[in-house]
Amino acid sequence: MNSVSGAVRSLGAVTVGATVANVAAYLVAIPASRSLGAVDYGVFGIVMAAMVVVAAPSMAVQAVIAREVVHGRTDVKPLAVRTAVLVATFAVVAGMILVPILRIPVAAATAGLVMAPLIVLTAAGQGILQGHGEFGRLGWLLALVGVLRAGPMIVAVLLDASAVGALWAGAAGTLAAALLSWRWANLPQSSESVGSEGVLPSAPAVSEDFGTRAGVLDVLGASQVQLALLVAVSLDLLLARVVLSETDAGLYALGAVVTKAAFWLPQAVGTVVYPRLAAPGSTPGSLRKAFGVVTGIGAVVVGATWVGAPLVPHVVGAEYRPIVGILWVFAAAGAVFAVLALLLLAVIAVRRTVIGIAVWVLVAGQAAAILAWAHSVATLVGIAAVSATIITTVCVAALALGSRSSRRASPSAGAGRESHSQSAGRRG
Repeated sequence: MNSVSGAVRSLGAVTVGATVANVAAYLVAIPASRSLGAVDYGVFGIVMAAMVVVAAPSMAVQAVIAREVVHGRTDVKPLAVRTAVLVATFAVVAGMILVPILRIPVAAATAGLVMAPLIVLTAAGQGILQGHGEFGRLGWLLALVGVLRAGPMIVAVLLDASAVGALWAGAAGTLAAALLSWRWANLPQSSESVGSEGVLPSAPAVSEDFGTRAGVLDVLGASQVQLALLVAVSLDLLLARVVLSETDAGLYALGAVVTKAAFWLPQAVGTVVYPRLAAPGSTPGSLRKAFGVVTGIGAVVVGATWVGAPLVPHVVGAEYRPIVGILWVFAAAGAVFAVLALLLLAVIAVRRTVIGIAVWVLVAGQAAAILAWAHSVATLVGIAAVSATIITTVCVAALALGSRSSRRASPSAGAGRESHSQSAGRRG
């Protein structure tokens, strides 16, 4: 019972924290869409999407650091700093490429890309708390980080700032969030950490299966998995201004807000279950239960979107009325991508990041389909939803095959060890 109640408390804390962060993030869309207008809001939405993609290593840093903490590592902060430097370098290169292709102002792109390395440092602190099972503190940190990042942007657009001004306000808030996360990671462990909440068994000093310390290469391996996920989730929005008119791209940017909401809402499930997936001796049962929870949340989100869609023009403006009938498709795409995110966390937990290569191949197919056939808002979101389903199905199959192979290998390895032990006993 303690195990169940501990898991519920952990999930509740992270869910509340993540919900506050997500609500804060998506509250930005309401005043921004009304104040900036469809064209300028299209620039704002694309820069924010590009920033998330560039900051993909932040998700990998949190996952790798949490995994290492579960296995008894303590010197993990230098890894975060090195990764942040790499992300900053990549952000400069990405900005030089994206500005002419996406036709966005240099100042807007710079503001968005400045946030990327700061998000990496923020994620490092979150990973330390996650690995220690400090889900109460993690929930508070998630909420505060979300408010610090979104609050300045909301204030900026309410003061009639341009997209550039709002993005730079967000950069300042992201800096404050990084400093807070770094500080909280240095606090002593509370009594409700790994083992006491029933979320994880006691962590070993250092697992024999993961004896090699994680380095930047491990982060890069996890990053390519997370980057593939984020590119898949954001690709439709990133290409919207390429295949659609400026007005339709602005409409699509608002629909993408629903996609992102459906995608991020169940992420607390993965956050809580991840340390157990990474722990020695983990079983597929934890992943199956989490899969069911995430799928159920997605179904609720899609249904709620279908029911509430007619209210959207009254909230954000009549110019967005053309997408009311297909908002549920945006939600469905996000819900499927949320399942994919959980599966890819499991991939990182067991160090099967080679599966990410298959995801990249499918994402390339998604891009080709968008460029070839997406000539309206409806066809673009339809391609995104179908692509999400195909990629997720492939990952389910890959994980199932890998798990089956591991189970077949385990008895053989155990028999080999037993035979070796018996031989040693006879020699003795």
